Amino acid sequence: MTADPTAGSPAGIRSLATALQQDATAIRSASSRTSAEAGSVSDADWTGAAKGSFVSTAGDVAASAERTATHVDNAVSALLAYATRIEQIQRDAAVIAAQQQHTADQLSLNAKRADKLAGSDDVTDAVQLGALAGQQAVLQTTKAALERSWDDLVSQRKAADAQAVSALGTTDVVGVIPPSTAAVNAMSGPELLAYLKGLHPEELAALAGNTAIADKLAALDDPDAVAKWWSDLGGEQGKGSYDDHSAAQDALLAAFPAAMGNLNGVAYWARDTANRTELQRQKAASDKRLADLEAAVADAVAKNLRPYDLASKLEDERQLNKQLENFASAARGSQLPNGPEWQNVRVQVVSFTAGKPPLGAISLGNLDTVDNVSYVVPGMGTTMGDSTVLQRAARNIKEVQDGITGDPSETAVVAWVNYDTPVMATVDPFEVLSNKKAEAGAERLVDDLSGFRASRGDSPVLNVVGHSYGTTTASIALSEDADLHVQSFVSLGSAGIPTSIHSADDIHAEHVYAGTGDESVAPLGRWGSRRTDPSDADFGAEPLGTGSDDVNVPGLGSSGSEKGVTVHDPLKHVDAGDPYGYLDRKTSSVFNTGVATLAPW
Repeated sequence: MTADPTAGSPAGIRSLATALQQDATAIRSASSRTSAEAGSVSDADWTGAAKGSFVSTAGDVAASAERTATHVDNAVSALLAYATRIEQIQRDAAVIAAQQQHTADQLSLNAKRADKLAGSDDVTDAVQLGALAGQQAVLQTTKAALERSWDDLVSQRKAADAQAVSALGTTDVVGVIPPSTAAVNAMSGPELLAYLKGLHPEELAALAGNTAIADKLAALDDPDAVAKWWSDLGGEQGKGSYDDHSAAQDALLAAFPAAMGNLNGVAYWARDTANRTELQRQKAASDKRLADLEAAVADAVAKNLRPYDLASKLEDERQLNKQLENFASAARGSQLPNGPEWQNVRVQVVSFTAGKPPLGAISLGNLDTVDNVSYVVPGMGTTMGDSTVLQRAARNIKEVQDGITGDPSETAVVAWVNYDTPVMATVDPFEVLSNKKAEAGAERLVDDLSGFRASRGDSPVLNVVGHSYGTTTASIALSEDADLHVQSFVSLGSAGIPTSIHSADDIHAEHVYAGTGDESVAPLGRWGSRRTDPSDADFGAEPLGTGSDDVNVPGLGSSGSEKGVTVHDPLKHVDAGDPYGYLDRKTSSVFNTGVATLAPW
């Protein structure tokens, strides 16, 4: 836009308005077709669970479409009014410009005549010269008046431009205007949730890429408030499900996948959906970085250079890429058998962050619906690159549980690689002897378990299984929050419980079990760290058998020939003759763990 009163094309503006009006008509037409399709679905035609979601979503889409079309209508009205106003200004400007040109021509002509008469002594010439002087004065007055009129048109054009900008920038045209970064940062958590709750789905979708809101969402730490907010967003669908949820919930998942996928209190179907989107994006980004680095290193080597910095970055990216690929493989359920008993088991990406290190958790079983949930907390040296290994461990526990219940839909086991574990002792022997990473991991575990309770309430049974340093992490977490209502805490091959936890009672679980196999790593870790052995009788944990045929509760599907644990690893047995880890199939340890988390003795 410009202050030049003659600038612009009213015809072009009207053409744009016409095109927008056609868009509004097309939006309404598509909305009508969607509504008609939803209205034509009968119970006889469609009886599936997704029918209600389709009909509800169609209604949401129609409402959003009508709001969008109305916004376009308002833009059309603003543009047409603007075109009419500048057209009038241009007509007035043309008249004034013509008058200015005529006045300028007369002034120039009179000046030339005056120059010719100036040297004459003729009385007649003197009279004419005086008359010309009078005309010039009148013309100068006219010129000044025309300039004022032109300035007035300039002001009118500025006002018309400003009015158009204002009209096109109102909420009637653009919807809710996103708040500034400063405004978002000034919001409290409840204020942010209330703001988002007040937006329509299309307005939520328009917030995609708003890093201030994404960061604020990620920092929310009241899972109970989040759970209520999420359920309110769902309207009649409440917290929703894969097949039945609101357009507002969909819009938030699409706009902020990284934040929503890890927001405790949000339903797990939604977190799974968001995390898979973010995982795919992060893997694609890593693939590109990896290809670029490989090309850069190859180019440098071809030029006889020594690209040490590039080589280091390349190695780091390769490691990250492998970890993301392993996590993605677990997200696909790659470690599940092909048998019919696993066909309907939902694999959920419960959390995923692509930081340093990348972290995440994957559930075998639908956390929104199951009656019994067990979180498996791994130990030293476990990274996202071990996701498939931990998924096999979770699978083995769930197989025991499902063998007892006969119904895989009743239980879920979460492979929780959502904290930064100590590196292997061969790399740094002091990390695993320190409680530092266990304390940091415990905070994250409390957050996730609290999020589960906020989303599901107190009805589902909640268990925690720790292995190695994971028992240190989990014991700290459970000792710090007595409101998690954990049924069973199972400690396998413990690296030791901090001495600040004086007994099993301090762990705030109904049942605390501890078992150590015939291996030396766990005892060495306890000795080096001076942490407590939870298997000591004075600690008060119930013994969990880890030896051959060492089943705590006979029956319940026990084969009667369970293997004993002879290595510290969670999984070790592959071929005949291989030793058995704590969560290998066919071990007393995994069988007792499955029973302890399902039917504690």
